[in-house]
Amino acid sequence: MDRRKKAPHVACAQQLVNSGLRGKARWLAVWFALLSFSPSAAEPANAPQPDLSAESYIEWRGGTLAPAGTLEIDGRRMDCGQYPTVLDPDYADFGGAYARFLVLNPQRFGGLASPVKLWIYSHECAHQTVGSDEVKADCAAVHRGRREGWLTASGLEQICEFMRPARQDRQHFGGAQRCELMQKCFRQDNKPLRR
Repeated sequence: MDRRKKAPHVACAQQLVNSGLRGKARWLAVWFALLSFSPSAAEPANAPQPDLSAESYIEWRGGTLAPAGTLEIDGRRMDCGQYPTVLDPDYADFGGAYARFLVLNPQRFGGLASPVKLWIYSHECAHQTVGSDEVKADCAAVHRGRREGWLTASGLEQICEFMRPARQDRQHFGGAQRCELMQKCFRQDNKPLRR
Protein backbone atom coordinates (compact mmCIF):
# COMPACT_ATOMS: atom_id res chain seq x y z
CA MET A 1 0.00 0.00 0.00
CA ASP A 2 1.25 3.50 -0.87
CA ARG A 3 2.28 5.27 2.35
CA ARG A 4 0.56 8.49 1.32
CA LYS A 5 -2.80 6.69 1.24
CA LYS A 6 -2.20 4.70 4.40
CA ALA A 7 -4.68 5.40 7.17
CA PRO A 8 -3.08 7.55 9.91
CA HIS A 9 -3.62 4.92 12.61
CA VAL A 10 -1.88 2.28 10.48
CA ALA A 11 1.08 4.55 9.69
CA CYS A 12 1.44 5.48 13.38
CA ALA A 13 1.30 1.85 14.47
CA GLN A 14 3.85 0.90 11.81
CA GLN A 15 6.21 3.62 13.06
CA LEU A 16 5.90 2.24 16.57
CA VAL A 17 6.57 -1.32 15.39
CA ASN A 18 9.69 -0.10 13.61
CA SER A 19 10.83 1.90 16.65
CA GLY A 20 13.33 0.68 19.20
CA LEU A 21 10.65 -0.49 21.66
CA ARG A 22 10.84 -4.20 22.54
CA GLY A 23 8.39 -6.93 23.43
CA LYS A 24 5.34 -6.00 25.45
CA ALA A 25 6.22 -2.29 25.47
CA ARG A 26 6.18 -2.20 21.66
CA TRP A 27 2.84 -4.02 21.33
CA LEU A 28 1.29 -1.97 24.11
CA ALA A 29 2.36 1.19 22.29
CA VAL A 30 0.91 -0.15 19.02
CA TRP A 31 -2.37 -1.05 20.75
CA PHE A 32 -2.65 2.46 22.24
CA ALA A 33 -1.86 4.01 18.85
CA LEU A 34 -4.60 1.98 17.17
CA LEU A 35 -7.02 2.77 19.99
CA SER A 36 -6.35 6.50 19.90
CA PHE A 37 -6.56 6.59 16.10
CA SER A 38 -9.65 4.44 15.64
CA PRO A 39 -11.26 4.86 12.19
CA SER A 40 -14.18 6.78 13.67
CA ALA A 41 -11.86 9.35 15.23
CA ALA A 42 -8.87 9.18 12.89
CA GLU A 43 -10.03 11.89 10.55
CA PRO A 44 -11.97 14.63 12.31
CA ALA A 45 -14.44 16.54 10.20
CA ASN A 46 -13.02 19.65 8.61
CA ALA A 47 -9.40 18.57 9.06
CA PRO A 48 -7.30 19.44 6.02
CA GLN A 49 -6.48 16.29 4.08
CA PRO A 50 -4.21 17.33 1.19
CA ASP A 51 -3.46 13.76 0.01
CA LEU A 52 -6.91 12.28 0.54
CA SER A 53 -9.31 12.19 -2.39
CA ALA A 54 -12.86 10.87 -2.32
CA GLU A 55 -11.66 7.78 -4.18
CA SER A 56 -8.82 7.08 -1.73
CA TYR A 57 -11.23 7.62 1.17
CA ILE A 58 -13.50 4.95 -0.32
CA GLU A 59 -10.52 2.58 -0.72
CA TRP A 60 -9.61 3.20 2.93
CA ARG A 61 -13.01 3.35 4.64
CA GLY A 62 -15.59 2.23 2.09
CA GLY A 63 -18.68 4.04 0.90
CA THR A 64 -20.26 5.10 -2.36
CA LEU A 65 -19.27 8.08 -4.49
CA ALA A 66 -21.87 10.67 -5.51
CA PRO A 67 -20.09 12.81 -8.13
CA ALA A 68 -20.41 16.59 -7.84
CA GLY A 69 -23.92 17.78 -8.69
CA THR A 70 -25.59 14.34 -8.59
CA LEU A 71 -26.63 14.02 -4.93
CA GLU A 72 -30.34 14.21 -4.15
CA ILE A 73 -31.65 14.67 -0.64
CA ASP A 74 -35.40 14.18 -0.28
CA GLY A 75 -35.93 14.94 -3.97
CA ARG A 76 -33.79 18.08 -4.01
CA ARG A 77 -30.58 18.04 -6.03
CA MET A 78 -27.76 19.41 -3.91
CA ASP A 79 -24.34 20.41 -5.08
CA CYS A 80 -21.18 21.78 -3.61
CA GLY A 81 -19.47 23.14 -6.67
CA GLN A 82 -16.77 20.75 -7.86
CA TYR A 83 -16.78 18.70 -4.66
CA PRO A 84 -18.23 15.16 -4.66
CA THR A 85 -19.87 13.44 -1.71
CA VAL A 86 -18.99 10.07 -0.23
CA LEU A 87 -21.93 8.20 1.30
CA ASP A 88 -20.41 6.21 4.16
CA PRO A 89 -22.86 4.29 6.35
CA ASP A 90 -20.09 3.67 8.90
CA TYR A 91 -19.04 7.32 9.29
CA ALA A 92 -19.04 8.25 12.98
CA ASP A 93 -21.10 11.44 12.54
CA PHE A 94 -23.92 12.74 10.36
CA GLY A 95 -21.44 14.36 7.99
CA GLY A 96 -17.95 15.71 7.60
CA ALA A 97 -15.88 17.90 5.31
CA TYR A 98 -12.51 16.97 3.90
CA ALA A 99 -10.28 19.16 1.78
CA ARG A 100 -11.74 18.00 -1.56
CA PHE A 101 -14.99 16.21 -0.74
CA LEU A 102 -17.83 15.76 1.75
CA VAL A 103 -18.90 12.67 3.67
CA LEU A 104 -22.48 11.92 4.72
CA ASN A 105 -23.72 8.98 6.73
CA PRO A 106 -27.03 7.95 5.08
CA GLN A 107 -27.86 5.62 7.98
CA ARG A 108 -27.99 8.54 10.39
CA PHE A 109 -30.13 10.60 8.01
CA GLY A 110 -33.01 8.13 8.23
CA GLY A 111 -35.38 9.82 10.68
CA LEU A 112 -34.32 13.43 10.17
CA ALA A 113 -36.59 16.15 8.81
CA SER A 114 -35.71 17.44 5.34
CA PRO A 115 -34.53 20.88 6.53
CA VAL A 116 -32.13 19.18 8.97
CA LYS A 117 -30.68 16.94 6.23
CA LEU A 118 -30.28 19.84 3.82
CA TRP A 119 -28.71 21.99 6.54
CA ILE A 120 -26.18 19.26 7.45
CA TYR A 121 -25.15 18.93 3.81
CA SER A 122 -24.97 22.71 3.38
CA HIS A 123 -22.96 23.10 6.60
CA GLU A 124 -20.38 20.56 5.43
CA CYS A 125 -20.29 22.13 1.97
CA ALA A 126 -19.71 25.56 3.52
CA HIS A 127 -16.46 24.29 5.04
CA GLN A 128 -15.08 24.16 1.49
CA THR A 129 -15.24 27.97 1.37
CA VAL A 130 -15.13 29.18 4.99
CA GLY A 131 -12.55 26.70 6.26
CA SER A 132 -12.85 25.13 9.69
CA ASP A 133 -14.86 27.98 11.29
CA GLU A 134 -18.00 26.22 12.59
CA VAL A 135 -19.97 29.42 13.25
CA LYS A 136 -19.38 30.64 9.70
CA ALA A 137 -20.33 27.22 8.29
CA ASP A 138 -23.57 27.23 10.32
CA CYS A 139 -24.43 30.72 9.12
CA ALA A 140 -23.51 29.98 5.50
CA ALA A 141 -25.81 26.94 5.58
CA VAL A 142 -28.66 29.09 6.93
CA HIS A 143 -28.08 31.75 4.25
CA ARG A 144 -28.02 29.04 1.56
CA GLY A 145 -31.28 27.56 2.82
CA ARG A 146 -32.98 30.95 2.76
CA ARG A 147 -31.60 31.76 -0.70
CA GLU A 148 -32.65 28.38 -2.15
CA GLY A 149 -36.06 28.45 -0.43
CA TRP A 150 -35.80 25.24 1.60
CA LEU A 151 -35.27 26.92 4.98
CA THR A 152 -38.22 28.58 6.71
CA ALA A 153 -38.65 29.66 10.34
CA SER A 154 -40.25 26.30 11.16
CA GLY A 155 -37.42 24.47 9.38
CA LEU A 156 -34.88 26.41 11.44
CA GLU A 157 -36.76 25.36 14.57
CA GLN A 158 -36.41 21.72 13.45
CA ILE A 159 -32.66 22.27 13.03
CA CYS A 160 -32.46 23.88 16.46
CA GLU A 161 -34.39 20.99 18.01
CA PHE A 162 -31.88 18.63 16.39
CA MET A 163 -28.90 20.71 17.60
CA ARG A 164 -29.96 21.58 21.18
CA PRO A 165 -28.65 18.38 22.81
CA ALA A 166 -25.22 18.80 21.17
CA ARG A 167 -22.42 19.38 23.67
CA GLN A 168 -19.67 21.89 23.25
CA ASP A 169 -16.34 20.52 22.05
CA ARG A 170 -13.05 21.96 20.84
CA GLN A 171 -14.52 22.96 17.48
CA HIS A 172 -18.20 23.59 18.20
CA PHE A 173 -20.25 25.66 20.60
CA GLY A 174 -23.00 23.81 22.44
CA GLY A 175 -26.23 23.22 20.55
CA ALA A 176 -28.25 25.98 22.23
CA GLN A 177 -25.60 28.61 21.46
CA ARG A 178 -25.26 27.39 17.87
CA CYS A 179 -29.01 27.69 17.52
CA GLU A 180 -29.00 31.29 18.80
CA LEU A 181 -26.27 32.22 16.33
CA MET A 182 -28.14 30.55 13.44
CA GLN A 183 -31.34 32.38 14.39
CA LYS A 184 -29.37 35.63 14.21
CA CYS A 185 -28.14 34.71 10.71
CA PHE A 186 -31.70 33.83 9.73
CA ARG A 187 -32.98 37.23 10.94
CA GLN A 188 -30.24 39.01 8.96
CA ASP A 189 -31.73 37.55 5.80
CA ASN A 190 -35.09 39.16 6.69
CA LYS A 191 -33.67 42.67 6.68
CA PRO A 192 -34.66 44.75 3.66
CA LEU A 193 -31.86 45.39 1.20
CA ARG A 194 -30.39 48.88 1.26
CA ARG A 195 -30.31 50.79 -2.01
